[in-house]
Amino acid sequence: MRAIVETFASPDVRDTLSGGDAALRRPVGSVAIVFRIEEIETQRPGSLVIVPREVAASGDVALDLLLRRAAAVRVSCVVVDAGSGDLPSPTRRLADRFQIALWREPGLDPRRLRSDIEQLVQNPELVGAGVVRRVSEVMLRPARDVGELVDRLAQVIAFPVALIGLDGHPIAGPVLAPADDLARALHSFGRQAGFRGAVVEGGTRESVVAVAAFPLATGPPRLWLGARVPHGLDVPSGHILTSLRIASLAFSAHLAQTSLAYERENREAGVLLDELLRKGDDVGLADIERAAALGWQLVGWHVAVQVRAGSGLADLPSAALARSLTQALHANSVPAQPVDTGQAVVFWTTTTAAPGTEQLALLADGVRAALEEVARGYPRLRLRAGIGDPHEGPGGIALSLDDARHALAFAESQQGRAVVQRSATMTANRLVRTWLPDGAARDVVASLTDPIRAADPAGQLIVTLRTFLDNESNVSKTATVLHIHRNTVIQRLQRIRSLLDVDLDDPGDRLALRLALRLAP
Repeated sequence: MRAIVETFASPDVRDTLSGGDAALRRPVGSVAIVFRIEEIETQRPGSLVIVPREVAASGDVALDLLLRRAAAVRVSCVVVDAGSGDLPSPTRRLADRFQIALWREPGLDPRRLRSDIEQLVQNPELVGAGVVRRVSEVMLRPARDVGELVDRLAQVIAFPVALIGLDGHPIAGPVLAPADDLARALHSFGRQAGFRGAVVEGGTRESVVAVAAFPLATGPPRLWLGARVPHGLDVPSGHILTSLRIASLAFSAHLAQTSLAYERENREAGVLLDELLRKGDDVGLADIERAAALGWQLVGWHVAVQVRAGSGLADLPSAALARSLTQALHANSVPAQPVDTGQAVVFWTTTTAAPGTEQLALLADGVRAALEEVARGYPRLRLRAGIGDPHEGPGGIALSLDDARHALAFAESQQGRAVVQRSATMTANRLVRTWLPDGAARDVVASLTDPIRAADPAGQLIVTLRTFLDNESNVSKTATVLHIHRNTVIQRLQRIRSLLDVDLDDPGDRLALRLALRLAP
């Protein structure tokens, strides 16, 4: 149905099509014109039924009856000329319920439309030719990141698409098949001479078609572009494999251009950053001019950020991820130029006056939103960021980066896909690690929460306690963050109080519990 609609329906008609995505995935095996509503009952499953205006003109009741009878015999699509204006909402909802494509075509010429669609149904290779043409058009446009390229391709070929790494897991896009099965099959295919594409059997109903997305000059490919398709599709000679091969050229060009540009820019920025960190406040005019050319300010108050990715994205060029982060930061009002130091991606913001609490909170929110935006494009990506305290002058960049490094270490001990830790909020945590080195005293503090962990292995009580303490013992905020009812929070806190030999109303005990949660997350 999707191929028929995209071929013969005008853009405004496509936007008003009823039935949902499920209707667009239904097959069409025959086309018929009906001159009486009763004739629908004689149609075969998978038919596309064209209803002339004189049949549909009897009103909404006739359309609803028509849809009900079409659903009974599993018709895939009903095309009607219902005059001007939109179809009634109840009729559209009925089409959505039955998952029948309801297509309103103003000025419908039933015989001509039947002839056109029949030609496509009887010659399905024409569908493939149209898909290949659209893939060639849309994949050559500039893209923000590989996630956008994956989405484009999936929309055009109408099958799930993913960029797959060496371990068989998706880097961008959905899971196409069990990762271990994919990894074994692709490793085998990738070592074959002249590897151009593979079909991995994924069960009784589906297969995965894959091609090298970023072929290397030596060695097997490290990235594959795959699509999950139903059995019965002529994959080896069909349009899906051709489309993937065309799309792989776009992926290769995108990754190569991104890597070259980033490596050139990052090399220069990395050299200058090393010099600035070594010189501290002893910088000269030439250093200031070189920094300005890169968009850096050395005079003012600096707040540094360190970001690290913890995931299985080793197969994706680091430049692609860094570019996504840069664009997400700018989109979330964090004007920064990240530098990949090899250990982490670092950047800083600069203000003429010392930033206040509100400005630092806004920066943290912007960084968190940027990390979440990047993580949405990569299913297995885990991002952590540490934000340093404000420091003044060129030497303040190194001081703030050092703060950010400590904050990043704490962020990496926390759960979540995008975690941001501010140095200013972890002073007590840093002190306790200084006061309580590995040993008996530290073990005592860390064991404070053991009764909760023993009573609730699922961890709901620990999560509730941590959220409660992080939100200044505010029950309502805790309920909002955890998306549960306020009474549920109160009940859990009552159980926590009964299990722990501490007083949640005592500031000292609350501090001890926060430290225990940090020491044994």
